[in-house]
Amino acid sequence: MNYMGDSNWWKERFKSRKLDMMIHEKSLEEDMSYFPPQGKILDVACGDGRNSIYLARLGYEVFAIDFCEEAISRLTYFANRENLTIRTRILDLSQDSLKTLEDKFDVIIMNHYKPISQRLEDFENLLNINGLLWVNGFRTVPFDNPDVKENDIMQDKDFELLNKNMLVDKKIYESNRREFVRYIWRIQ
Repeated sequence: MNYMGDSNWWKERFKSRKLDMMIHEKSLEEDMSYFPPQGKILDVACGDGRNSIYLARLGYEVFAIDFCEEAISRLTYFANRENLTIRTRILDLSQDSLKTLEDKFDVIIMNHYKPISQRLEDFENLLNINGLLWVNGFRTVPFDNPDVKENDIMQDKDFELLNKNMLVDKKIYESNRREFVRYIWRIQ
């Protein structure tokens, strides 16, 4: 079973969860000072929407995409429960083109999703000038999650195509004895 890239794995995982929303990513909250005070945000590989909900609560216009229909269904349920408007679309980035997204965004976030390098240019093109690309993920294989594989680990070389943009900040940190890395780029 392929953890990060297998839609059936995620479908079963989301189906087996209680209908309780997880808390948003703490590092996202810590990084809000980098974000514009308002604007449009694309949440890539949004899962069931913990970060989308957090950003919508703050007043951002959020568009969330994921390849798992069950995840999008849960996100819609959570958003409706809080009377929040979040646009969603089922989109498999390994097969579907981002060119179907007609919007431009002020920020794109990717949490626990390692984009393939060929998609980085697509993300750049979806961002407004001076837009932010916020990427957060595993730096090492977690000791307690054998489903995460070596190819799921984020490394600087994975983002070489973004070199013409400004790396605003990179943070290596630990949470619950797991190592993470977070990048923020400003698109030029």
